[in-house]
Amino acid sequence: MKKEKKIVEFPNLKQRLLEKAMQTMKEKKFSEALELFEQARENEYAYAEVELGMVVCYMELGQLTEARNRCKKMLREDIGDYFHVLQIYITILIQLKEYDEVKTTIEAILEEDKLPAQYAQNFYQLLEFARKMLPSEENESMEPDHNDQEDELFLLHEGNVQKQYELIQSLKHRNIRPLIPEIEKYLKDELKHPVLKTFLVHLLIEQGWDKETEVCKMGQRTIIVPSNLKSGEEDPFLNKIISILEDTVESDNPSLFEGLKEMLVRIHTVQFPLAFTPDKPEVWAAGLHHAGVELFGLEASDEELAAQYHVSTLEVKSVIREINKLEDFSYLRL
Repeated sequence: MKKEKKIVEFPNLKQRLLEKAMQTMKEKKFSEALELFEQARENEYAYAEVELGMVVCYMELGQLTEARNRCKKMLREDIGDYFHVLQIYITILIQLKEYDEVKTTIEAILEEDKLPAQYAQNFYQLLEFARKMLPSEENESMEPDHNDQEDELFLLHEGNVQKQYELIQSLKHRNIRPLIPEIEKYLKDELKHPVLKTFLVHLLIEQGWDKETEVCKMGQRTIIVPSNLKSGEEDPFLNKIISILEDTVESDNPSLFEGLKEMLVRIHTVQFPLAFTPDKPEVWAAGLHHAGVELFGLEASDEELAAQYHVSTLEVKSVIREINKLEDFSYLRL
């Protein structure tokens, strides 16, 4: 009697299939990439990455309705990075000229959800664009009508987070020197949102403020000279973290690498201008990797990541707690 043959999968077949799909998509061979993503989906591998890859392919192939429906399903079932998927969903709606849905969706997010700082400005701009594209009775202004300085000062110190954010955004193209004393007062107030303080510090940097300025946030106090500060893109510590992640993550999982970079931008937005502690980029890279693995539904223990990044497990656990705290603050309740 003949023995039944066992079907043996090639090692890492699913991962290689996803990598091939990603590479094919990068080469703009979207029909071929879509077929590969379909195969990866049948193998139930890296579901979030596969679904998002398929959405992008459908977009590029001009099948916008299909892309919209799949994106909406991802949002409904909380698949992948919610706000990254939402941004793609809004982009599709705009291409379909569904401006009322854009307006309704963003307004719901601003009312009921936590909005990551890195997306806030873009969502406000998209909302303003959608309102302008609707009939005039639907068109509302995003800009607060506050010409009186006393009203502005009241909003800065007493307004809710959304009003404070709108006011800070409105200061971008104005001379803020008359408001410096109030801005300094805001930066010292431990109760004010750390992300909004970061936006104010960037305003001081952009306008070349060269005086010592005290900043209190996250239970820490520091003295800065805004004109001497470097932006995130120029920060050597951040670039070192990104370089480490490039070496350990990017080639195996490009989507995870991009997600980790976005997360780093978010926590840096909360932390700035405070320095990262501990001052070891390898530890932060390991902690970010851990957070990303959880987000993408992958597997890797603290011990494995500690060994991979040549740091201690205790250091990884400690920085994971710090990342979680910073991530929580990175979402603006507007």
